[in-house]
Amino acid sequence: MKTSFFQMNARAVVCAVACGVIPFAASAQTYTFKIGAGRIDPRATSGDLEGTLPTGFAGAPLVPLPAGNHLEVMPKSTLLFSIERSFDDHWSAELVLGVPPTHDVKLRVSDSVKSGAANAALVKAALGADAFTNPAKTAAAITASGGAANYVSMRVADNVNKYDGVTVARVKQAAPTLFLNYKFLDASSALRPYVGVGINYTNFKVTSTQAGNDLYTDGPVRISSTDSIGLAFQVGGTYKFDKNWSASAGWTTAAVKNNVTIRTNTSEQTLTYRFHPSVFSLMMGYSY
Repeated sequence: MKTSFFQMNARAVVCAVACGVIPFAASAQTYTFKIGAGRIDPRATSGDLEGTLPTGFAGAPLVPLPAGNHLEVMPKSTLLFSIERSFDDHWSAELVLGVPPTHDVKLRVSDSVKSGAANAALVKAALGADAFTNPAKTAAAITASGGAANYVSMRVADNVNKYDGVTVARVKQAAPTLFLNYKFLDASSALRPYVGVGINYTNFKVTSTQAGNDLYTDGPVRISSTDSIGLAFQVGGTYKFDKNWSASAGWTTAAVKNNVTIRTNTSEQTLTYRFHPSVFSLMMGYSY
């Protein structure tokens, strides 16, 4: 397996923190525990869904997916917590965790699907709402569609278009992130801004909803997803009320990539996500 420059830099950050290659002052070591709320905006819309799609029609059981269909991951709030170890007045290492949130995943259909559904609506207006589902009307629907190829295309578009904007899957993600932080200003300052760079690991567990199963009309839907390792960055500020208690607000992002495979009894689709989520946090901390 090839190791990218991106992954080597991420590992270097971990080694620098874990092995103590940076000369921190041991006399200033303290721990801070934080807990609070986080709002996660994945900003994750997949690349095109690729592969085949079941049609529910015996004459052509599978068709290639048209270009332009995507899956979008929706924002979610969750409980965050972290443990931070200060090495001196400016440098610290922080492990950020949280209760794994479950995000809705919505289908965004292509313009070609919408156009095909509009054409299918004309056929249904002439033959009835069940023109593409009633076997007794198949011959008439093929004729009205302008041939078998058009019939299959319209049939698929009519079905898929029903799920535009619908939650067809849910993804549960756990994303522990290790940061090396630098705090600005003097240690006696009540308000101190900080920046951090680190490494993020994200594990995805994706499941289909009932709508997702209905969309494919081909038995249970099975979804697998790869995990992601990438660089992370955070910026924020901490306000100390006294020597123990503090409040912090921050923004975090990371480079995340994963590949998703969707399988039914007869079909398979693949897609890729490359995204940089935004995580806004507000936390209370206790130091000792």
